[in-house]
Amino acid sequence: MPMVRKHGWQLPAHTFQIVAITVFFLLVVAFYAFFAPFLGKQILEYVAVGIYTPVAFAVFILYIRCTSINPADPGIMSKFDDGHVNAPESNTGLQGTNMPAKTGIDINIRMQPLKRRSGCYFGGFICAFFVKEDCRKSDDSENQVDAEDALFCTLCNAEVRKFSKHCRSCDKCVDGFDHHCRWLNNCVGRKNYFTFFALMTTSLLWLAIEVGVGIAVLVMCFANTNAEKIIQDKLGNGLTRLPFATIVGIFTLLSLVACVPLGELFFFHMLLIRKVVSQFPPSVACI
Repeated sequence: MPMVRKHGWQLPAHTFQIVAITVFFLLVVAFYAFFAPFLGKQILEYVAVGIYTPVAFAVFILYIRCTSINPADPGIMSKFDDGHVNAPESNTGLQGTNMPAKTGIDINIRMQPLKRRSGCYFGGFICAFFVKEDCRKSDDSENQVDAEDALFCTLCNAEVRKFSKHCRSCDKCVDGFDHHCRWLNNCVGRKNYFTFFALMTTSLLWLAIEVGVGIAVLVMCFANTNAEKIIQDKLGNGLTRLPFATIVGIFTLLSLVACVPLGELFFFHMLLIRKVVSQFPPSVACI
């Protein structure tokens, strides 16, 4: 039976996912090594680092969270414990008989010191922070609509919500399916859409800072007569003005190129959100 993907970190990793993670870390290293230290004044360096660091960290956290959330339809969530979704419905009734009996191990766990258990609670909180689905406004009418308009997916062998669709890449029905993002190696749906939109917005801001600082460094590299000496003082005598400008130019161009498709996707989703809000009441549009 085919295995379903629970989240984007499940192997095999997509090539685009590896590229996205690699480019992110390369751009972050380039900013701290080749961009910020060469803005001319120390105060400018501190300001640039102070703005850039929380934005880059937010991109890092949002990417992990958006990739870690399982966007599957609630109708098939109970079947993830078995590792597949094509099991017959009759097997679900056997889950209660397969529960392991309490052993001495369970008793010993309860007797562990509170200090050790507090560490487990902290680890559980961190884990839940990344995998917990996005908060959404719940409405009783929404549950009634789901009950009336429920669909049956023959691939998942389960009842799913009206706006759920089956993703062939993940082999599961996704609640409020939007699209399968190859850069995340995960589907974007109702459970992680807010995180995905926040990731897009923050990534655009992060890339804009990278491009702006990169252009400023390139200008100062050729406008400042002491640029050669500054480069050698901070990076060593082996790096001259031209190779330094080439490195900065490559990373600046890479950031600019990444801005184009991401910007198009951002404005496309802005139009979709505006269309949904204008066509549906707030109780439906905000789900």
